[in-house]
Amino acid sequence: MEETKVRDNNTKTQLSIAAALFFSPLVQYMLKKNTRDISDQEKNFIHGYIKMGYITLIFWIITITAGVLNYFFVVDILHIIYTVSIFILLALLIISVVSILSDISLLRGTYDEFHPYTVKGKRKDILLTYLPLYNIYLRYELHNFEKPNRRLKESLLLRTLFVIICMTGSIWASTITLIAIIIRIASLMSDIDFLHIKTKQRLNKLFIKNPEEIRAYITWFFRYLGKSFKHLFVPTFAYSLDTEIIQEKQVYQRIIDQKSNKELIREYFLWMGILIWLFFRLKPDFTVWTYYVWLGLLITRYLIMAIQLKHLPHLPIAREIILLFKGIGSIFKKKPTPFTPQQ
Repeated sequence: MEETKVRDNNTKTQLSIAAALFFSPLVQYMLKKNTRDISDQEKNFIHGYIKMGYITLIFWIITITAGVLNYFFVVDILHIIYTVSIFILLALLIISVVSILSDISLLRGTYDEFHPYTVKGKRKDILLTYLPLYNIYLRYELHNFEKPNRRLKESLLLRTLFVIICMTGSIWASTITLIAIIIRIASLMSDIDFLHIKTKQRLNKLFIKNPEEIRAYITWFFRYLGKSFKHLFVPTFAYSLDTEIIQEKQVYQRIIDQKSNKELIREYFLWMGILIWLFFRLKPDFTVWTYYVWLGLLITRYLIMAIQLKHLPHLPIAREIILLFKGIGSIFKKKPTPFTPQQ
């Protein structure tokens, strides 16, 4: 009995270390084939390090790729990616090995629950789906909003997240976001997809047509607050949060022919004016990539939609400014009621 127990413990430790040290696919295959005499509890322990191993493996691929590219091309972003990824890789390896030797379970879950989804589609198509700017062209060229390509919508969400993070000017936050996107693409290219179908469905509901709709999850609060305040003085129907979010989204779901909409043209001229003002006011350091990447992605997005696809969405902030000035102008344009003397 004692010999069997020692043998099993050694097997658990050996397989866990192998999984953590870049051999997680092989260890997972061995567990499926039941070639080792180990209990379900020990399988669950090993299974946690299989998960860690996949994460470590992805960072190892990123580190090698960035290191090789940085050797041939002296680019700051490649050096930053290499430095950050190797730091994360070493941290993951140290945490995994120490935890295994200390008999600490990480990312624990039942063995039967771990089923990475098989990725459908050609690797070339997956790569093109996540290719910046081309994903915008593909999304609106297909013009399929009722039953969209969820992976294509996910790529637009990741691009939008990256742009927003870059706008903060934080090099580290932007680099980590970029690495996370690269990991996602690398895992799909490796036929590994850990996102559950319910998670994909939630992401799919964030916007219907344009990523600008995501803004509704911020502005609904002000819209709801204003209507609730008005409700205190003027009896109106009850407002729900979901209704307010949907109404806010509907404004930015429209895709308009820019040639026939004067207000839309004003929005984009105002937007360009704001960008020019910010350029001279803030004097950004364009030697740092986070100061120009997001701006280039945004401008190119709208150029693709305007020139190639002949339509544009409303612009957040610019639209509200135009409506504000239009409302103020309408107050002064009102003609006073002529005074009629009583007979």
